[in-house]
Amino acid sequence: MDELDIKILKLLEENGRLSHEEIGKLLHISRPSVHQRVGKLEKSGVIKGYRGIVDWGKLDQKIKVMISVKVVSQSFREAADQIIGIEIPGVSILECQRMAGEWCMLLKVRVASPEQLTLLLDEILRIPDIRETSTTFILSTIYEDGMKGI
Repeated sequence: MDELDIKILKLLEENGRLSHEEIGKLLHISRPSVHQRVGKLEKSGVIKGYRGIVDWGKLDQKIKVMISVKVVSQSFREAADQIIGIEIPGVSILECQRMAGEWCMLLKVRVASPEQLTLLLDEILRIPDIRETSTTFILSTIYEDGMKGI
């Protein structure tokens, strides 16, 4: 992988819908060269897939929070699976990260209202292997998913 591959990856991270022709024009290389490079990046697993960036505000899930979770260490995977499986209308668990340090897990969550957040926290705390949670409200996003000001 070289600097040109990195430039292609950055362009695709900013806009996964760019055509190979558009990437070629931006980087001053041929469309077949872009096609070949992208194919190799996909085949090697560097590019895992393509996705849309969601405007959660339009789905009425304007509140974004980070929830830190303490878990009984030997039960981490089971607790994470139970949390991810929680289904509450107006709640979307976007990420679940395993952490080192005082907190074992970090969740990135979108909710429509504080009431839905309360329901989610109540469900999380019903899981036997969960010891404690701490919630931080996100006021604004400066940089996320390779994009500024999402």
